[in-house]
Amino acid sequence: MSKWAELPDLTLSEIMRRLSFYNDFVIFGAICKSWRSVYSLENPPLSPRCPWLMLAEEKEQKSHTRVFVSLFDNKVYNFKLPELVGKKCIGTSFGWLLSVGTDFQVNLFHPLSKHLSSLPQPLFWNEDGNSKLDHLDYRDMFFEKCVLSRNPWNLVTHEYDCDCIIMVIYGNGRSLAFTRSGYKAWIDIPSHSGSISDIAFYKGKFYAVNCHGEAFVCHTDDDIPFFESIAPRPPATEEIIEMYIVESSRDLLVVSHFRGGHFFLEDDTEDEDSEDDIEDENIHESEGEGEDEEDEDEEEKINDNPYVTIGFTILKLECSTKVRSKYKYKWVKVDSLGDQALFVGDNSSLSLSASSFKGCKANCIYYTDDYVDVFPFTVYGGGYDMGVFSLEDGKYKHHYEGESLSYFSTPLWYI
Repeated sequence: MSKWAELPDLTLSEIMRRLSFYNDFVIFGAICKSWRSVYSLENPPLSPRCPWLMLAEEKEQKSHTRVFVSLFDNKVYNFKLPELVGKKCIGTSFGWLLSVGTDFQVNLFHPLSKHLSSLPQPLFWNEDGNSKLDHLDYRDMFFEKCVLSRNPWNLVTHEYDCDCIIMVIYGNGRSLAFTRSGYKAWIDIPSHSGSISDIAFYKGKFYAVNCHGEAFVCHTDDDIPFFESIAPRPPATEEIIEMYIVESSRDLLVVSHFRGGHFFLEDDTEDEDSEDDIEDENIHESEGEGEDEEDEDEEEKINDNPYVTIGFTILKLECSTKVRSKYKYKWVKVDSLGDQALFVGDNSSLSLSASSFKGCKANCIYYTDDYVDVFPFTVYGGGYDMGVFSLEDGKYKHHYEGESLSYFSTPLWYI
């Protein structure tokens, strides 16, 4: 036992970073005094290697406990987190959440270690100091997405990293802004495209996709930050409800999320013709030809819920070889993710190797309910539309059988 206690701190750090589950972290810290000291220093970088589902806040709010579910080993973790009571939460990465309260307090919060980093107040702060907001005001006024360029905690200095860029989608217009640890304000990135759907940090730069599927690279190092359009709007994007951008197997993918159900009217619009450089003309056709012949269980699901996921399509950015094209990249349809699984929703979109985690299904999209615009028209808020979509057979399954609903902060992936 004494020999184990004498292992170098660097070796212990490397061992701990390879642990998969939170229970293993706790056991690691309880081995002996030297191991505990390394555990304390390494917190807060620790995060679950596989995504956890963080459930919505209980309606009664009698308890400060938030529930996390590990889908791959069926374990449930209960954490007392009074820091998140009544707050909108958005999943980022490296085990951090972005939390926003009706008092306009914005924080990066690490639930496993309780470390908290205060961020500047939102750009839309009311100058007269009026902060009396209802939870429903979170829908339009607060942040939609948050992506980090790196872990905000520096493993060498054990301090918050000023080089970490925090990029957010905010406000009614779904605009972009960023800040760093220690900054006193958000820096807006002017754009004429509007309605940004998702952002990703890829090869040292932030990339964004808007609601029409047009892709951009964000230049944040210039004196005046700006957008550069790099890929055109794909055809037939009118029916898309949400879009995500994610790095997967060193490629940059854009995922289109389609929803239907009795909330929607029949769509009689026709696809617009496009002159843009697209690899596959039928890029947004339904994944299965038998959509009109759904079984009774699926029909009942659509009738019971105001909306339901009806399909996904995936595109990949590739360098364009067209001489006269004004875009650097073109879209190519992706039919299979191989060993990868995607996790999308109110969080940084994530791709991971399914074979690395027992129970994780390859070539699938794990999704949570992020259809914020429709939450006010539901009985108990959002959280109905969650599941796993298989690209191989076009089938849907539940990844969580329970119910977890909220008007302003639905279940999300904690990664």
